[in-house]
Amino acid sequence: MWFAIGVGQMGLRPDDFNDLTPAEFFYAWAGWAKANRDAQRQEWERTRWQTWVLTCIQMEKKDRKEMTQMFPLPWEKSPAPKRVKSSAELTPEERQKRVDELMKCVKTKD
Repeated sequence: MWFAIGVGQMGLRPDDFNDLTPAEFFYAWAGWAKANRDAQRQEWERTRWQTWVLTCIQMEKKDRKEMTQMFPLPWEKSPAPKRVKSSAELTPEERQKRVDELMKCVKTKD
């Protein structure tokens, strides 16, 4: 499998592959994989920009949004969702109110 990756995908000559130690091969493979990932991201960024421009020229200026809002990519961080208070952050009064609301829903056998 490693030979197929090194020679077939990375383009190493068989003799060069055989001369590499496992650590050297790992670093070469990691660099090759990062270069491929970066190239793919560049292509996606370029495609997104083209699509955004073609979309914006058909929209009113007031309706236009930023490119990253209209066409987000998977590796971009999305805004953090609004956080709900956890039970640890509730006051004792808020906790008791929640318990009382739950107890109204639960049928108890008396």
